[in-house]
Amino acid sequence: MPGPDYYRKQAQLCAQLALASRDQSVIARYNAMALEHLARAAELDAGSEGMPPALRMPDDGGTDMDRD
Repeated sequence: MPGPDYYRKQAQLCAQLALASRDQSVIARYNAMALEHLARAAELDAGSEGMPPALRMPDDGGTDMDRD
């Protein structure tokens, strides 16, 4: 299931599409979609408080890995 960041990014995309449109009905629909995505992100944020992480990464011993 997508996390809250996914829904925030989708909301941002919808808002950008609304700004690029000139059709008022399209603008209204994209804005509504953006608000729906933000609401879903907020729901997921509220539901994740106090929950343990689903996956723990093993300790790397404090080394800094250079990936270049």
